[in-house]
Formats: sequence, C-alpha cells, structure tokens
Amino acid sequence: MNTSVIIQPQEVQRDENGWWSHPDYLSEFDDEITEAQFNDWCARHQVETKVTHMESDVPVDVFDAYMDDGQCDCSTWVIQHPTEPGWFILSIHDAEDGPVCIWGRRVTP
Repeated sequence: MNTSVIIQPQEVQRDENGWWSHPDYLSEFDDEITEAQFNDWCARHQVETKVTHMESDVPVDVFDAYMDDGQCDCSTWVIQHPTEPGWFILSIHDAEDGPVCIWGRRVTP
C-alpha cells in the first residue's frame, strides 16, 4: 500500500450545504469501505476517531426538519467540539441515519 501521511488538522471550510472532508481522509478509497479497511487506515495514519451524530447534537425539531426537508443541507448545524483535547474534524457527511461529523486525533503507534 501507499506510504501513509500523518493526518494534520486543517481549517474546515464547509460548503454551502454544510459538508466538508479533510483532503487526506480516506483519500485512497472510492466510496464504501469495510470496517477492517477503515481500522487499517486509522492505524496507518496514526489517528483515532469518534463520531458526532447530528441527531444527538441538535434539538429534536432541528433534526426532524433536516430529515423531512430532503434538501441534504446541514449548514445550520453548529457541531459541538469534543471536550477532550486534540480532536479535529476529518469529515462532515451524510450517513444512513443523517449527518455525522467524524473527528480525528493523533495517536502514537
């Protein structure tokens, strides 16, 4: 496989619909990957991840409006930063159960 790049935080510049992905986040994959491939990617890039679901990060009516709207626009979602230090955003994207924010944090091998 390719030599891996250690992921560094980047300034998040969400598009008009609120989506954004770090340019190095899963860049060697096309679309869907297996859990094993994801875990391998994290190990090679020395990053651990955690997920914030929009559903649990906004009031119920805001999430319901997103799900009912069908516009795929999460730009009003003000994502709450994890309380632990070192986390940075890897991706804000739509998932099966609504928008998610994938956080990354460097780990030592």
